[in-house]
Amino acid sequence: MIVRTGITSFYGRNKLPEFPFAEFKRIAYACAIPCGYSVTRMLERGVTPNFHTATLEGPDESVDLLGHSTFPIIAFALPREDYSCELTFRDVVPIASLLNQMFPDVSVATVDELARPIAKTDLDQLDRAEMEQVNYWKPYTIGELAFNWWD
Repeated sequence: MIVRTGITSFYGRNKLPEFPFAEFKRIAYACAIPCGYSVTRMLERGVTPNFHTATLEGPDESVDLLGHSTFPIIAFALPREDYSCELTFRDVVPIASLLNQMFPDVSVATVDELARPIAKTDLDQLDRAEMEQVNYWKPYTIGELAFNWWD
C-alpha cells in the first residue's frame, strides 16, 4: 500500500522525508543493466513533477522508471513526450523482480495498485495541506495522487 501522509509531496507542519536523487540513480543503474537495459536519460524532480525519472532503453522497448521524491516508491510508465503530464503506468516484471531482491526497502507500485480509484480510506490518510491539493486537482486514481505535477 503506497498511500500515506505525504504521498502527494505536499505537507503542512511537518517536513516530509526525501527519496534522494542519488539513491534513485543508483537503483536505476543497478536494476537496468543486469536486465539488458541502458539508462539513456535521468531527470531529477523539480517543483513539478514530484518524481525522478530514468529512461531505460531495452532491446525491444523503452520504459520510464519513476522514483517518488518523498518515499522510496518506484513505478514504471511508458516514455512520455516532453511537456506531457500524462503517465501510462505499466509493469516491467524482470526489473521489478530484481529491484525487490536488491532493494527490499523500496516499494514497486504495480499497474493494478496505481490504476485503483482513490477511496475514502486513502483520503483519510492525507493531511489538510494534501486535501486542499486533492480538492483542487481532483485526482481519480492512486497513480494520479502519488505521481503528479501539482504546484
